[in-house]
Amino acid sequence: MTLSISPKKVALVLTIVVICLSIVSLAGQFSRYILGHGNLFGLVRLFNVGEDSNIPTWYSSITLLLCSLLLALIATSKKIVCTRFILHWKVLSAIFLYLSIDEVAMIHENADRILGSSITRTGFLYYGWVAVGIPLTLIFLLSYLKFLTHLPRKIRLLFFLAGAIFVSGAIGAEMFAGRYEELYSFKNMTHAMITAVEEFCEMFGIVVFIYALLSYMNLNLTEVHFCIQKAAIQPKRRVIDDADIQQ
Repeated sequence: MTLSISPKKVALVLTIVVICLSIVSLAGQFSRYILGHGNLFGLVRLFNVGEDSNIPTWYSSITLLLCSLLLALIATSKKIVCTRFILHWKVLSAIFLYLSIDEVAMIHENADRILGSSITRTGFLYYGWVAVGIPLTLIFLLSYLKFLTHLPRKIRLLFFLAGAIFVSGAIGAEMFAGRYEELYSFKNMTHAMITAVEEFCEMFGIVVFIYALLSYMNLNLTEVHFCIQKAAIQPKRRVIDDADIQQ
């Protein structure tokens, strides 16, 4: 089976989806905070990028899972040809699998409640998990520097770009949102716009990363074969009894 996938077309489609989700979400927040209509038959919450268990959440979870699957496929191909950095690809796949689960299970939100009682939540560290997320991000970057240098130049730049966009939203914009919430103790249109920027950066960063992975696969995985083995079906043996012999 031959499956032809254009990284540019995939990235274009996903970018359009991200832009549409962001615009619809902002329109819903405008309706809530400016026009005073915060429900609209449930559509405001359904498309709010700042809410959980809705369409943007499931979209993000699916794209993160797609990254995990692509990384696992690359790791498998590397294992077959016995090249370097197999473990790095596997760990990346596991990280994105966790991120996909976290998107719907809200693990880091629950961790934030636990950390809130053990650290000082103030300023840009108002959301407690950020204090843990920053050093973990730095440790990850340092441990993957050698891995990144072995990648082709274009792919390496795309990896850095995707990571920078994603982290600027997941941590950078999150810090501003926390600071704003601490100062004003309520949510309004400004807070909704900060959240929209945060989620857009996260979703678009993943789009860039998917484009980078597909481009890398085009360069290094020239052929991918899917083999489905059919189980051998043995014909039933006919039991010959005395009546058949007599006939």
